[in-house]
Amino acid sequence: MIGKVIVSKFASNSDLNSLFAGRVFPVVGQQTAVKTFAIYEIVTNDTTQSKDSDSHIDEINVRITCCAEKYSQTQDAVQTMRSVFVRMNETLQGVTIQSCSFDGERDLFSDDERTFASQVDFVFRVVKS
Repeated sequence: MIGKVIVSKFASNSDLNSLFAGRVFPVVGQQTAVKTFAIYEIVTNDTTQSKDSDSHIDEINVRITCCAEKYSQTQDAVQTMRSVFVRMNETLQGVTIQSCSFDGERDLFSDDERTFASQVDFVFRVVKS
């Protein structure tokens, strides 16, 4: 369900769409000649607990990895993602996001493929339907 939100945001944001052109994949990236793509994965999905039972909110920790031939492309993507996702409070593709927060970032480099990557962690608070 959170994947629909991520793909939708990448498609609707002109900066992300111009950089990735729809190349946003769950868990594993497509092995093609095009080096600019993004991968999203759910790291954890925890239900917020209330006093007596499960809450109606899931906290979903998501890692988005942006891969590109230039380091500047990954950094541009990170800045755009932070402005697009952080402080979300909307319903997209039938999924209600109560909030989203930035939870960290790290840079990677593949010497074999000469590819840069940045991993960005977000925490989405999703209202269960």
